[in-house]
Amino acid sequence: MSFLNLVHYKKLLLIASTQFLLRFALCIPLGADLMLSNFYFSCLVLSTVCIAASGFIMNGSSVISNNNSNNSEKPLLNEILKKRTYYMFLILNLLGVGIGFIISNHIHKPDFFGFFIVFSAFLYLYASFINKIPIISTILISIVATFPLLIIAFIDLIPAINPTNQSHQTFIFSIILNYSFILFFIFLIRDLVNDIVLIDSDKKRKKNSLPIWIGIKRTSHVAFCLSILVLFAVVYYNYNFFYMHTAAVFYSLCFVLAPLLLFSVKIWDSSHKNNFRFPLKLIDFVIFFGSCSLLLFPLSTI
Repeated sequence: MSFLNLVHYKKLLLIASTQFLLRFALCIPLGADLMLSNFYFSCLVLSTVCIAASGFIMNGSSVISNNNSNNSEKPLLNEILKKRTYYMFLILNLLGVGIGFIISNHIHKPDFFGFFIVFSAFLYLYASFINKIPIISTILISIVATFPLLIIAFIDLIPAINPTNQSHQTFIFSIILNYSFILFFIFLIRDLVNDIVLIDSDKKRKKNSLPIWIGIKRTSHVAFCLSILVLFAVVYYNYNFFYMHTAAVFYSLCFVLAPLLLFSVKIWDSSHKNNFRFPLKLIDFVIFFGSCSLLLFPLSTI
């Protein structure tokens, strides 16, 4: 397994691009006052990416360890892989948290360093043992998925609030919170569907996921209900922010709402794990283009 695959470089690119979009497509066009210069903001993105990469490495290490533990002929290989991944985890984690410490002191908010510690701790705990606990593991990793958005709000936006700009800053903060809320549920849906697809391998690894616990059909119905909730949330956002902008509405309909609706239809009657591979691709499609939808906010200021 190459290093790039181990750190899930595609997910890291999505995290970084979403954070840059949040700053340059949402906050700046809407006139937000920000604490960080472009250099320090880039450092914040680097910190987030490093911590996320360390979490992916830790999680990948546990998967490799479980797979190799079933093969008595590879104990030495298992030990070597453990050491290598641990060192990579340690280096990336210390780098990410260290940059977070520097940034927190730069904005004169040393207590905000705790956000980076919590992010790192959640990823470590998830990879260590929480990923084996159904429901809790799914909820936790979905919460962690919102961190790249929320850290921008807490580090770059909130410290710049003063009595003069409080109303406007709070408005932009509410947009980020609402985006995080939607993102949480989309990742919750994705994790449920992914657990269905991986149900056989999870059984071999003795990982107790929700589909194993309550069955594929019931899990798909949970994902369906959550997808309907997300559909209503997206419609609400279209009505409140983009209803006067045809291009933005068209984008949202074609690249977010339509795939979500198709996803909901596909999973409702599905009962075999192979039927969920296409819906999983659909939800990945929604995540990508949902992040890109931040580019639509400058239109709301025209």
